[in-house]
Amino acid sequence: MYSPDVAMSLGSIIYALCKLDGRLHQQATKVACELLAEWPYSDLAIGALFLRDNVGEPAEEACAFGLRRMAAKRVELTKETKKRFVTILLRVARAHDGISREERAFIRHFWRELQRI
Repeated sequence: MYSPDVAMSLGSIIYALCKLDGRLHQQATKVACELLAEWPYSDLAIGALFLRDNVGEPAEEACAFGLRRMAAKRVELTKETKKRFVTILLRVARAHDGISREERAFIRHFWRELQRI
């Protein structure tokens, strides 16, 4: 299990992924909410996603925040949890017109950062 900080971090990372093309798409946010609902502190993760959208935060800032918080809570991130996070990102990216090159690059970058944590 992981902390509320990690859940908010994941919500921020998902927001950044969804916002790569400039706006959140209904299909992607719906899939994200469904997938996050299965995880601990899902309300915080979903809240972080929509809060960042409400304030219009740039994707880069949301991603940086999420990675910083995950790094600070690295002891909570098991190998299995890291894989599940990437799986969530892949499924969210597929929800709207398949996975773009930009989304694929974002997910690869996220995976590399998780491995460094």
